[in-house]
Amino acid sequence: MATIPAPALIEPPLPPPRPYGLFDVALGPMPFPVGPAAGGGIQYVPDACEDDVFVYAMNCPAVTGSKFFSGVETAVSGTPFGVVVTYQCGSLGYSFAEAEARIKTRMSLREQTAVERRVWQGIPAGGIGGIPGLFQSAQTLTAASCPTVAMSQLQQVLADNGVFGGMIHARPSMEPQLSRSHLIEVGPGRRITTKLGTPVVFGQGYNGTGPQGQAVTATVEYMYASGRILLWATDIEVPDPRQTFDTTNNIMKTIGEKIYVAVVECGVWAVAVTSDCTTN
Repeated sequence: MATIPAPALIEPPLPPPRPYGLFDVALGPMPFPVGPAAGGGIQYVPDACEDDVFVYAMNCPAVTGSKFFSGVETAVSGTPFGVVVTYQCGSLGYSFAEAEARIKTRMSLREQTAVERRVWQGIPAGGIGGIPGLFQSAQTLTAASCPTVAMSQLQQVLADNGVFGGMIHARPSMEPQLSRSHLIEVGPGRRITTKLGTPVVFGQGYNGTGPQGQAVTATVEYMYASGRILLWATDIEVPDPRQTFDTTNNIMKTIGEKIYVAVVECGVWAVAVTSDCTTN
């Protein structure tokens, strides 16, 4: 009887690319400008949120009156939060170097989803904390009867508020409907935009809920428009696997962590979208 050889243990194939999402549209992730920002957060006064525009006539005789001066724009800020991935290895017996490489791969694939959750719905209480979503302060627009109407409202609210660098956010489930209506196009690069060039983020970490946690139904979910989103991040920190090794059970436990700050400029707007109407 022939002996069937055991499967050969080889290096894993190269990991897939990170899915399209917030990192393809946001500014960053960037290194922290100063060390203390990773612990205390970031605050700055933006340049792109004041929507005042003044026009006057060139008359003869000369125009009388006064010119107006716009105030300083409202400061925006972001507080730090941690993104953690873990890796546990038992019987296969990987080396410490292999375990560290695998934890870094996990972080590169999953950190964007974690940041998207922080931005949209936040992180629920329990476990290692609760963090509110940055979109929970959104101004709610009139509900849209279909995705076409929703896109119209969201693009217009960015224009009405003079938002430069604004973007639109939706779950991946909305992409086929927006594509079918010829509302979005791909390019340049990985970026997806409206016909006007407004970036559209289809985040795997987005859950489609409303600003007050309104649940997704079979026919209704939310889309958002926002100003620019800026991200700062530390390098990944991986403690020496020897320090986290479970000697009692002979299990290697590896952990990787990055500190992030996310900031949204100029405001956020939300619209409930009916996704099954015949006009989309």
